[in-house]
Amino acid sequence: MSWWTARPTSRPPRNTSTKGLTKRHTGGRLMIENESHRRPQDEEHDASAEMGSAVATFSVQRPVTISMLFVSLVVVGLIAATRIPLVMMPDVQFPFLFVYVPYPNATPEQIQETITRPLEEVIATVPGVKRMSSSSSADSAQVQVQFDWNTDVAIVRAQVREKVDQIRNELPEDVRRIVVRNFSSDDIPILEATISSNRDLRSSYDFLDAKLKKPIERVPGVAEVELWGTQREQVDIYLRLDDLKRYQVDVGRLFRSLDEANLNLSLGRTEDAGSRYSAVSKGVMASVDDIRNFPVNERGLRLEQIADIIYDAPVANSGQHLNGQYGIGFSVRKGSEANTVETVDQVLAVLKDLENDPAFEGVKLHVWHDAGEEITKSLSSLLSAGTYGALLAVVTLLLFLRRLGPSIGIGLAIPFSVIAALGFLYFTGGTLNILSMMGLMLSAGMLVDNAVVVLESIVQKLERGEPADQAAADGAGEVTTAVIAATLTSIIIFVPLVFGAKTEMSVFLGHVGRSVIFALLCSLFISLTLIPAMAAKLMGRSKSARALAAASAEAETSRFTALYLRSVDWPLRHRFLTGFLLVPAMIAASVYLLLNKVPDNTPDAQEMGELMVQYEFSENFHYAKIEADYVDPVEKFLEANRQRFKIADYLSRYSNNSASTRIYFDKDNITLDEAQEYRKQINDELPVIPGAAIRTGRQEGGQNTSWISANLYGDDPAELGRIGVDLRKKLLENPLFSEAFAGDDGSREEVQVRLDRALARKLGVNPQTVGEVLAIVARARQIRGYRTPDGEVEIWLRLHPDDLQDLNDLRSIIVGASPEGAPIRLEQVASFDVEQIAGQIRRENRQTYAWFGAIYSGDKKDEGKAAFEKVLNDYAFPPGYGWSFGFWTQQEAQENMDMLFNLLLALFMVYFVMAALFESLAHPFAIMLSLPFAAVGIAGFLLVTGTPYNMMARIGMLVLVGIVVNNGIVLIDHINNLRRKGYPRPLAIREGCRERLRPILMTASTTVVGLVPLAFGNSGIGNMRYFPMARTIMGGLIASTALTLVVLPTYYTLLDDLGRWWGRLWRESNPQAARSSEASPEPAAGD
Repeated sequence: MSWWTARPTSRPPRNTSTKGLTKRHTGGRLMIENESHRRPQDEEHDASAEMGSAVATFSVQRPVTISMLFVSLVVVGLIAATRIPLVMMPDVQFPFLFVYVPYPNATPEQIQETITRPLEEVIATVPGVKRMSSSSSADSAQVQVQFDWNTDVAIVRAQVREKVDQIRNELPEDVRRIVVRNFSSDDIPILEATISSNRDLRSSYDFLDAKLKKPIERVPGVAEVELWGTQREQVDIYLRLDDLKRYQVDVGRLFRSLDEANLNLSLGRTEDAGSRYSAVSKGVMASVDDIRNFPVNERGLRLEQIADIIYDAPVANSGQHLNGQYGIGFSVRKGSEANTVETVDQVLAVLKDLENDPAFEGVKLHVWHDAGEEITKSLSSLLSAGTYGALLAVVTLLLFLRRLGPSIGIGLAIPFSVIAALGFLYFTGGTLNILSMMGLMLSAGMLVDNAVVVLESIVQKLERGEPADQAAADGAGEVTTAVIAATLTSIIIFVPLVFGAKTEMSVFLGHVGRSVIFALLCSLFISLTLIPAMAAKLMGRSKSARALAAASAEAETSRFTALYLRSVDWPLRHRFLTGFLLVPAMIAASVYLLLNKVPDNTPDAQEMGELMVQYEFSENFHYAKIEADYVDPVEKFLEANRQRFKIADYLSRYSNNSASTRIYFDKDNITLDEAQEYRKQINDELPVIPGAAIRTGRQEGGQNTSWISANLYGDDPAELGRIGVDLRKKLLENPLFSEAFAGDDGSREEVQVRLDRALARKLGVNPQTVGEVLAIVARARQIRGYRTPDGEVEIWLRLHPDDLQDLNDLRSIIVGASPEGAPIRLEQVASFDVEQIAGQIRRENRQTYAWFGAIYSGDKKDEGKAAFEKVLNDYAFPPGYGWSFGFWTQQEAQENMDMLFNLLLALFMVYFVMAALFESLAHPFAIMLSLPFAAVGIAGFLLVTGTPYNMMARIGMLVLVGIVVNNGIVLIDHINNLRRKGYPRPLAIREGCRERLRPILMTASTTVVGLVPLAFGNSGIGNMRYFPMARTIMGGLIASTALTLVVLPTYYTLLDDLGRWWGRLWRESNPQAARSSEASPEPAAGD
């Protein structure tokens, strides 16, 4: 015996007489409708339905008006599609500032004390600083400042620049340049290329500047062109150590004389013959000959007698290889308003013209990064996936509707809504970018849902014999509340991204939501206006209406429907077993699998397009040695295995003491599994060369791996490096960990010169002069240059590189003279020690740290994290040293918390919308239970397909919040409609499930099949792939749809009974209110 036949509910609705009741036969069954017994609540509900009917009636009566409005939207969208800017990313101003101070040939300790610390102290006084990190290397100081996402970056940039200018005089005199810049999406290069030739182009800066750089800069939309591997010519003064000793030249005094010689001084104003003139003292060096003849002393010694003076491109200290061949690199950045695709096309046209220029004979241009091509490919891929998805959706509709015309009509809602959405995007200042395209792709599968529900309701009215016009108006009006609620719940999930906590992810998803909102609103407009108008005009005078009605009646009496109703009956007869044990256990098991068994890859591990090879050197190496002994062997290995690993290009950049090689996989011909396997194989097979640790970065973790990092804190960077090496050894003893990394594994030997200031003053030597001499010896000093018609010419003073072969040469350098005129050598006022120093000093919030991280098996997350913490907690840190989780680990945890907050806020917003539309507090709770149903499908689908639960999958979960409740809305809304018409609850549930089975299956099926090309294809842009998000939505929607159809009626009855019990309890405790409620009609039909 079924639940609905066992219940005493087979009586007609309340009024036992047949007066006012209409009898009709449907599918062989006698249905009784009460036309006279109405309640105020029914009238309120009918008012809502009448509003929808009014819109539909207007559309049916004024089809030309609706058609013209619809055509206008499409035409505007088509015009916008040809004009909307195509860019890689929307214009996002990231809340970061970067302060960069180049200071070559120094030591990390020197840069930290003289540059980095003063910058940190003054920047910390800027209001709103959230985090500050710095890096001091042998060539530069870098400070990164992070602010809140609500910060006006332009204002804080001006404040930071002002603070830095205040301490400019406290920094070393030879600091010539301080760069303060922020980062926006427009700073990402739109094109990167390499120039190679059979002739050496390193000294061809002027040629490349005139023939390449300037023509590209003249292209409209280009903001900046940057050359790599070549520099403007300069004057280098190489002091010869033997001549300095022979002529007893004071190097410090020489430096000051040269620097002051080109100082332009204003001498005020003077008069001559009644005219007033400004008097200016010009520098004495305006050419290389002037420099050669510069007097060194009063005895007529000229500079060329003690130095080699060369006017040429500076000696290279860095280089770049593309696919093993040396090349000059250049990058192009666009302006904020420029169209990326158009700008790139114009730049490529300039490069095409250069290939035909005789001056470029023998010169090859290789473009290895083309943002315009990536956007075009992504658009093509998205269009292809959307087209196939739309076709699959139409085929699915055809299987249900069994008529081609209505199926195509509904399917056209997809392209028409997307086209109209493009118009809204364009006129609201939007662009077509990676995020807006993602939004359109996400909405594509949902755009037919409203049209399906409306058309199915109209067909049911036609089935009952209503005229076409009346059926179109009444059918659309009956489901207006449901389709509006379904659309609003899909839209409302993006509201927390606007009003919730702002993070990088929420800002990006806000751009995604913008296009989703526009597309879904267009879909809602089409379903409530165009679909009723088309149904009234086309279906009423054709066989389609009768055919659809027959198909509907056949579907409702089919074996599948009967089987479905029996499946609904069992949970209803075992409500407490189903509602409080079976379903919760299923959801809990799914959540456990999702959190503990599904791989949780970091975004870097997920990227399949690139891989970075890092070189960490144990001592100071010249860039030429790094090129020959380290970079070349790695590149030979990559070239030998190029086809095996499907490598498209590999780019190496190297300088003194540093190098990196970036591998670009052939993204069009590689799968995720292949990319992950190649990463591991490359890391395992890289050449082992003494003097350097060569390995891939954190990207090499495979598909079943996860990443964790920590910061080691302390005062001595060298000691932190030693601790990192010890921890790495201990960590790798655990088989859970496949690799561990320390930020700076090895220290380097350097000569430390310690000046005895008291002794120096006693001998008449100025300590500042000694510092200047050491700066010239160790790293060169820049003096004031001179101007030519082609620009400023820099002048550098340095010791000849061949003259400083050992420590004795350094000891014998003259740093001053005694009162008697005797030369004083450096060894007389200083001591010399060889010490181990760190290659780089990192600080976070003004505290020195070393970075440390590890990769562990992704299917043992809790064990891996616990083992990582145990190793660090058990390690015997020296006093004053310790550890904490790294910034990126903390950032990831914070982003997960923010995502959870936005998810909860979205849940509340969805509930509020449904409660307001249904005028009920209990029934929306039943619909919200569709959400945990989705976890069952998500966990199972991701596990079966081996899909990582990464950030793209989490985005899919957020989108699911607005999708999965739609089925519940359609089902519960119809059940409530039937109960308001007088149906007993069991009969209303039965009829509601039967009549809404087909539209729910159609909407869910079209969404699922529409995502198939994205879920199992390689669509994406750059290194980001859409399939984790698509598979998450597919799995969640499939499970949620099945459980909603079968189990949701059980929870509906439980919550309905709870509401009745609460109502009785309230009436018993409030007799006066109870008498008042008895005087008014009951809110629903009896059960």
